[in-house]
Amino acid sequence: MYGSDLPLINITFARQINARELLDRMGVDQETVAVRGPDDFHYDLGGHLYTSDGYVVSAGHYRAWAWAWEHGSWKGVEDRGLLLRASIGTAALELHASEKPGMDFRYAENGRLVTGLNTMNLFKRTGTDPHRFDPEIHALGARLEEGEYGPGGSLGLFYKLAENLGVGLPLDDLNNRPVLSGRLLPPPSR
Repeated sequence: MYGSDLPLINITFARQINARELLDRMGVDQETVAVRGPDDFHYDLGGHLYTSDGYVVSAGHYRAWAWAWEHGSWKGVEDRGLLLRASIGTAALELHASEKPGMDFRYAENGRLVTGLNTMNLFKRTGTDPHRFDPEIHALGARLEEGEYGPGGSLGLFYKLAENLGVGLPLDDLNNRPVLSGRLLPPPSR
């Protein structure tokens, strides 16, 4: 992901589970789940693809991590329990980047938020161990409390931090290969 042109993202990762289980934990509409190639994906889901209430998601695997990309909606932001559910019995990570510009990095283990780092407004830390990744962050040249995100900015910093945990997103899975896809159910508040 680092060095790629991914300016707006909403991706959830979970370690040691498969993509279908991740979608189930995220609250997928079971009737919409299928393995789709790019043409079928656009034909079946294209009308909802980039709408905020479409909740279209693609899912796959990279090494030990399952990933789920929300294409237009922000359920991972709207439903703060989503990451916690995804992490039950394992670890999970959410990355959000918006137009503001800003970045949200949230890491959970076994149903608890461990570290949350948010640069979208004023820099904010949350979680049971908000400084857990400080050695890695400092090694990447960042000093967050001083507003220094290193040479890649906040986006590059959090992509690199996530990659150092072992997550990734095969570009061909998004553009060329059939992947699991469907629509998430809206968050309970909607």
